[in-house]
Amino acid sequence: MYLMCVSLNYHQLPIELREKFSFSAEEVPKADQLLNSEKSILENLLISTCNRTEVYAVVDQIHTGRYYIKRFLAEWFHYTVDDFSQYVTINTREETAEHLFRVITGLDSLIKGEPQILGQMKNAFQVADEQGTTGAILNHLFRQAITFSKKMHTKYRVSELAQSSGQAGLHQIKTDFGSLSGKTLAVIGMGQIGKHTAYNASNMGFSKVTLLNRTNSKAEAIADKLQGVVESRPFDQLDDAVAEADAAVFAASVKQPLYKAKADTETIIVDLGVPRNVAVDPKSDVDYYDIDNLHSILDANDEKKKQMLAKIAAEVPNEVHDFYVWEKQLHIVPVIRGLREHSLKIEATAYDSLLRKLPELDAHERKVISKHMKSIINQMIKGPIKEIKELSITPGATADIDFFCKIFGMDNLKVENQQNDK
Repeated sequence: MYLMCVSLNYHQLPIELREKFSFSAEEVPKADQLLNSEKSILENLLISTCNRTEVYAVVDQIHTGRYYIKRFLAEWFHYTVDDFSQYVTINTREETAEHLFRVITGLDSLIKGEPQILGQMKNAFQVADEQGTTGAILNHLFRQAITFSKKMHTKYRVSELAQSSGQAGLHQIKTDFGSLSGKTLAVIGMGQIGKHTAYNASNMGFSKVTLLNRTNSKAEAIADKLQGVVESRPFDQLDDAVAEADAAVFAASVKQPLYKAKADTETIIVDLGVPRNVAVDPKSDVDYYDIDNLHSILDANDEKKKQMLAKIAAEVPNEVHDFYVWEKQLHIVPVIRGLREHSLKIEATAYDSLLRKLPELDAHERKVISKHMKSIINQMIKGPIKEIKELSITPGATADIDFFCKIFGMDNLKVENQQNDK
């Protein structure tokens, strides 16, 4: 059995082609089942996002697995294999595990370190599991990958670093206040930047977030969608809204300033507009940040992000190693189980013999003896089990396992092991 991944992703495939090779959420269950019926495919899982369409599979032969997966994609999307072969990336064995660990942690994302891919991968795994197209290998690999990704996001928190001017502005406001508990925010302008700022601010801890836009209905629609602490206010109340807020973020597209900050203005103002949205009295002490002031935050975050991503990448090889140690030991599981069963049969025979010779033992005494006999057995086989697990991943594993089975009188498992190796 071989692990492999066939990928069409943003590295090789431009958006105008990538969108042609995308599965909808409704299509994935059927596609998982259909692919699983193909020759050579033993286990499979499909993931389709805006940046990638990938097939993870366990196949009986790499060359036939590659052929049938590519043929499946061609038939599903109504193209010939030649139409997209130049864009396909194929990983096999260890490369597949490494690729998955990099993808699920955001290392391979268009926006590096983003956490959304983890949720998308979890959902893809759940769908494939429900369709019955995964098995022991993909189940273990994806559970390990999901756990690893959660650990990396918790340990390094890359996604918390501000990566846009709006995020940097909110970060500056939070830094100035220390705590956002009881603080209010006004967001002016519901274009792309303003809308994203409103979304981010809605769950940061502000007691109230007020949205204003020259087209009032747009601010109302966004407030209705976000709800909670978010509300809208008519644009003609701009001056009052800013004066009443503890902080304000301006993100409107204008030629002339929308607001004049006076000398006694106490509101913290973040101005993301170019041209700037706010005219500041040069004699005032208002806390005012424009796009240039925020640039240093973004530069510092960019360097921190690079360092964090490098640390995550450095942990991937250990995860790959751990998975392949597990996979290589799969064939030893029946041997270990056989040794335990064989040992327990010996213990049961000895226990029955003891009871025949000592019929006067009461129930409590029998229970104590049985418990201690099982403990002796477990202690005796603990060392051999540890040794055979370690030997099972060495080059001479087959011969070592055969000898192990022979000395413990388990020749039937020796035969099964030889058959599994073929």
